[in-house]
Amino acid sequence: MIVPMKKFYLIVLDKDRGNVPERLRKLGVAHVEELQGSGETYQSLERERAETESVCFLLQNYNKKKSKPDPSKSLSRSDIAGVKSLVQEVSELKHELDSLGERTNQLVREMDRVASWGDVSVAALVEVDKGSGRSLRFFEAPLKEMASLPKELEYMRLQAPKGKFRFGLVLGDGEKLPELPPSFQEFLLPELSLTQMRREIVSIDQRKKEIARAFKDLSVRVTFVKMYLQELEADIVLERLRSGMPDQEHFAYLQGYVPARDCDKFKKIVAKYGWAIAFNDPSDEENPPTLVENPPAIRIIEPVFEFLGTVPNYREYDISLWFLLFFSLFFAMIFGDGGYGSLIVLASLASIIMGKRKGRPVGDAQKLFLLLGAVTVVWGALTASWFGIQFNHLPSLLQRISLNFINGQSPDSESNIKVFCFIIGLVQLSIAHLKNIRRDFPNLKFLSQIGSLLLLVGMFNAALNLVIDATRFPLRSWVLICIAIGFSLVFLFGNWNGKFGSSLLESLKGIIPTFLGTVSVFADIVSYIRLWAVGLAGLAISQTVNGMASGILGGAAGFLLGFILKLLIAIVLLLVSHSLNFVLTVLSVVVHGIRLNMLEFSGHLGMEWSGYKYNPLREQKCPSAAMESSLEEIGV
Repeated sequence: MIVPMKKFYLIVLDKDRGNVPERLRKLGVAHVEELQGSGETYQSLERERAETESVCFLLQNYNKKKSKPDPSKSLSRSDIAGVKSLVQEVSELKHELDSLGERTNQLVREMDRVASWGDVSVAALVEVDKGSGRSLRFFEAPLKEMASLPKELEYMRLQAPKGKFRFGLVLGDGEKLPELPPSFQEFLLPELSLTQMRREIVSIDQRKKEIARAFKDLSVRVTFVKMYLQELEADIVLERLRSGMPDQEHFAYLQGYVPARDCDKFKKIVAKYGWAIAFNDPSDEENPPTLVENPPAIRIIEPVFEFLGTVPNYREYDISLWFLLFFSLFFAMIFGDGGYGSLIVLASLASIIMGKRKGRPVGDAQKLFLLLGAVTVVWGALTASWFGIQFNHLPSLLQRISLNFINGQSPDSESNIKVFCFIIGLVQLSIAHLKNIRRDFPNLKFLSQIGSLLLLVGMFNAALNLVIDATRFPLRSWVLICIAIGFSLVFLFGNWNGKFGSSLLESLKGIIPTFLGTVSVFADIVSYIRLWAVGLAGLAISQTVNGMASGILGGAAGFLLGFILKLLIAIVLLLVSHSLNFVLTVLSVVVHGIRLNMLEFSGHLGMEWSGYKYNPLREQKCPSAAMESSLEEIGV
């Protein structure tokens, strides 16, 4: 259920500006509209957060244990001082490491430049010419340019690589460099010799290793850095409100959203501080935050929405229940194997038991996987699918509990599963349009949704005829009637605005999209066949692997050592291949199982998932606890 929201307008005296954010955070229910922060304090907090984030990311790379901060704990003053010192220390080491990296790159480039000239340097040349008053200059050019040198020029020819010409000039004190052709490039001596540069690189590498060890030692405190980062982010939110709060004369004001059920409590707390507040229903142009609340049995689907990062718009549907029901079925059909489902159930139970031993409550994700595994076991039992083992090799109990018309023993079992896929599509998409009918009624636009239902029924039968079997599912006249009436209703009432003439004109403008939408209904129904196709692919892989393993063990065993070797190879093949198949199936669930809910089903509902989460200012404890604490302060 999407919780109804009220928009609030809060007016305070300018002198109370600094206290408002903390008091709203203590209240724990006010979702304040984003403001642009300003001022030195705000900028300083942003810089500190950026530096802390950089340090946190760096230390995480050196910490093998991926730990999360405990939300029930907070940092003491001494802890905060220690974290600040740690951040400064790591930042200085990182700056030094970056400088060392730049210096290494400079040295490598310099070594590449002077390598062919030998172990020379400015210092060595100065030592040679010390007190002579003369200077040496070196030049290089292509060998063919040697003839272009002035004949009167005296020079010392130097050893050079093939195709190159090198020479040195000795210049007296105050003597100018003679004019040379442009092709002659002067070689500038390096400050350090090759030997000195190599030694410096070795020294730099040693220092880099010392810094890396320091990072590894300091990374054990990364959890404290994460906790401090959370506190910094909370402080930034408050400072953004303080500095960005609009004002007029002696007043400052805020606006945001609060759950309608908390308005009365909000009023009582605001009255204590002498603030003025007003509530109003959000207008159609406004987009309030979305707060979704469901019973525990339905709430277990929330980890999927969090994984996808999707939030319904405030004025859209909460499809948590339908998503959970159909996603569980899609998951089971795509995995399609009771053996894999049993592994998921066992892994979920083991995770729950281990968590209980450590005093952790059972998480929604654990409950969800337990449900998904159980549904997969049921589907695998009905279809007699257990690790891809052939039906006649299964125990008699597993054979008896399966259904003959879908367990592969009937010649029509494959077609029956396809029909079942289309039935699922018809049911799910019909639910979408039934919800839309309830939403639109009594506006005549609901007739468009009835037209969509008729299109679904007609296209369902067309899919059975074209995809499954034209003889078994003939295309009768009533099917064509359903499609024709459905298209007519969608065309006439899809753009209904209360006036027949203008509505018809809008429909005529969009006749091509309406026609394409009618065709897409057929495509949406057919797309549910992916449940059969992906499940069949996983079964085929399992059966192939099993056949390969039995082939290795088949035939004469030979010596005992040979049989043991074959057995080990077969076990490794089975474990690796089934594990790979399991991973591929998980990816298939993400791609196909979620797609049917997020694209086909949501598309027929008209959902765009354009919402954003209700995120009130609050302390680490839950909003209800914060509310109770605030109410106690004022004696409510």
